[in-house]
Amino acid sequence: MASNDDTEINLSELFDSGFSLFNSIMKSDEPTNSLKVQLDVKKCISIFENATKLVSIADIFSKNEDYNEIPTEHLKYFLLPALLGTLATKICDRDNRMHYLKVSQVYFYDFLERVKSYGITQVEIPKLKSNDDSNDDNDDDDKCKQVKKSQTNTEMIQDMMTVRRLKLQRYKEQKDLKEKLEIYQKSMDNPNIDDETKSNYFITLIKLYVLESIDEINSLAEEKTIVEQMAMIKKHDGEENKSKKEYRPPKLQPIIITRNEMQKRVLGAGYPSLPVMTVEEFYEKKVADGEWAANTGPGQTQVAGKSLQDMTNQSSSEDPDVLKKEELVEKDDEEYLEHMRAMDEYKDDHKRGWGNRYNRS
Repeated sequence: MASNDDTEINLSELFDSGFSLFNSIMKSDEPTNSLKVQLDVKKCISIFENATKLVSIADIFSKNEDYNEIPTEHLKYFLLPALLGTLATKICDRDNRMHYLKVSQVYFYDFLERVKSYGITQVEIPKLKSNDDSNDDNDDDDKCKQVKKSQTNTEMIQDMMTVRRLKLQRYKEQKDLKEKLEIYQKSMDNPNIDDETKSNYFITLIKLYVLESIDEINSLAEEKTIVEQMAMIKKHDGEENKSKKEYRPPKLQPIIITRNEMQKRVLGAGYPSLPVMTVEEFYEKKVADGEWAANTGPGQTQVAGKSLQDMTNQSSSEDPDVLKKEELVEKDDEEYLEHMRAMDEYKDDHKRGWGNRYNRS
């Protein structure tokens, strides 16, 4: 196992590298949710977590001690929980935001309680708000409840004034500490710096983070309330969506018109587009819709002044290709008949629809 001196040297180097990365993150102009910043945040958290473990192994802090009894080189390790709490607030994870808020809260309270126990500060630590507070005055009469309500409103106003006064006081203290810190920072670059100046630098830095930690705790409490409300709204909306049946529009069904019931049954078997009406059914639908006229006689279906039979005969007589084919058939043209036999054999070996398998349902 490594000696305590080696552990402390490695710990000091580890902390310094993490603190340098932490300062670069805080001074970065890039958005917090950018990939680079998020990677740096997680890397810095890993460094400080390892440093915290080494502090525990080296047993640097013990109870019932004053900060004056701690070596100057060890003072900077007081900052570890405050730095980790600040980094946890910068993790962008909307789904687990409440978890990171609670983690940050734990770090900040640990930091404040430790520095206060060592006498570095005498600041009043904010109390954790509990959601389980019970009302012990349920049996009071209406008059007592009105008095209590009036007193509560007065206390609320006093609390608001106290909070405002404390904020102004912390702001002035932060401003003074930052000015001192700039002076000490210039001295820290001197390789021959004495322990007293170094100690003043770290104590000033710790006191500055004490004030910032209190502001962070207050901000975390407000954000937790907002996140809780958003979670309740999301849960309520989710329950409503479950209770409502999701509307799905009907699927589009293709329609193929066939001449008779036989073709309707044949083409519908195993074919992706199911025929749903014959020519007769199609005509009856058009007549029912008022688009076509009714039958004028047997075999004569009037469509816009012309029957379907007349339209068929007219189209056949006027089409030169049809006339040519009929003429070839009447003359028993061998070439045309051979072509027709070849087409029949081809159709026997290549069923309709076999070549189009990408549209199959």
